[in-house]
Amino acid sequence: MSGPINLEKLFHAILKPALGCTEPVAVALAVGSAVQAAGGWVVGQRDLPVSGLRAADIRDITVRVTPCIYKNAYAIPIPNAPGLKGIYISAALGAFCNPLLELELFNQVDDATVGQARWLIDQGRVSVTVDENLPPVDLYIEAEVRFQRGPDILAGGCSIQDRHTHIVRLLAGGRETYRDQPEATGNRSADADLETLRQMQFSEMVALVADLPNPVVELIRRTIALNMRVCEAGLIEPLGLGAGFHGAGGDTDDHVDLPHHVSSVAAAGSDARMSGFPLEVMSSAGSGNQGIIATIPVVAWSRSAGLPEDRLVQAVALAHLVTMHITLHVGYLSALCGVAIKAGIGAACGITYAMGGDVTDIGRAVKIMAATLSGMICDGAKPGCALKVSSSADMATRAAQMAMKQMEVSADDGIVALTPEATIRNLAELSRSMRAVDRKIIEIMDEKARR
Repeated sequence: MSGPINLEKLFHAILKPALGCTEPVAVALAVGSAVQAAGGWVVGQRDLPVSGLRAADIRDITVRVTPCIYKNAYAIPIPNAPGLKGIYISAALGAFCNPLLELELFNQVDDATVGQARWLIDQGRVSVTVDENLPPVDLYIEAEVRFQRGPDILAGGCSIQDRHTHIVRLLAGGRETYRDQPEATGNRSADADLETLRQMQFSEMVALVADLPNPVVELIRRTIALNMRVCEAGLIEPLGLGAGFHGAGGDTDDHVDLPHHVSSVAAAGSDARMSGFPLEVMSSAGSGNQGIIATIPVVAWSRSAGLPEDRLVQAVALAHLVTMHITLHVGYLSALCGVAIKAGIGAACGITYAMGGDVTDIGRAVKIMAATLSGMICDGAKPGCALKVSSSADMATRAAQMAMKQMEVSADDGIVALTPEATIRNLAELSRSMRAVDRKIIEIMDEKARR
């Protein structure tokens, strides 16, 4: 490890409550921040200078995004906006939302807000493009908004990079008013803690969860409660694709296939999220579905085995640490499915830990998952994500079971390496080589839309 780590700060950087798919939320956050920046707001201020904005006041909203943002915000339903989906409505809604709410800002959406946002789109005042000239990262959003205030036209801009809530630049009237800088104080920043996590060995992550401070324990318990609640909603009625609701029908009172049960419960949560159901989840490493996968399979197995609460909390914490560790290597967004190669691996590690596995067993689980699911692509956020959640939850459970039986994938197999750490680095290399895949996915999406 490269330095001391603040576990409370680290877990608050990993786990954030979110309503709706996080890419449309990030687009809305960029637009809402641009509106407030036009009035003089900068990151860190709690008072917002612009209020009472009307659709008729807005001259234009211009959004430029990277391919990964576009494909994930392209056609996903928006919470509290029945029947509406996609990146254009997200951008329009953002103008009327409070950026201080970050990933929870769609809580402010109501019928009046939806009406104003639809008017902006109908009037042609919202523009969204994929811009290949943006910085060469997977997650980047630029938003510019011009609106009238009395006799004046105000203009604001916002750039978000790398993380869904990471505002790196604000503009007012074309002048830069804020640029993200590393903390100059003696306090260790969350970014420094994340860098330490990126460099960790799996043995160090396992050691971290053995003695969690009380605030982290409470955060993990809240994570479990939020994510179980949304899964229960998807089991009660067939939301979205209904993969969890219909899949759960395979269990009977006298026989429950555990991997099947785990996958159905997790898929039900994704069904709810991907349908725009208005319940928050605790996202992990920027993704609500990753939050579900890194939590629910671990909880379902642990409770079926009667695991003590403290061990369950440690296992879930490990799953989220591993999810973020892989994210810091692979990226927050990529052409590979994060549910599979990030949170799925995290869940397998958490379940293996819950089963009493040691670091060697956990390493086996990592390699089994990489050997199985590394080819699963991300073709955008959509109701069908529930199927990938189901597959990843099922495989995470089976990988843990196989790892505990000392099944070992050879380092001669494909991208699997001798150690779990090297295997993750290979996944990262694979992900970086696939940026052309994102462009092709968008071409296919756009072609379907034109038919």
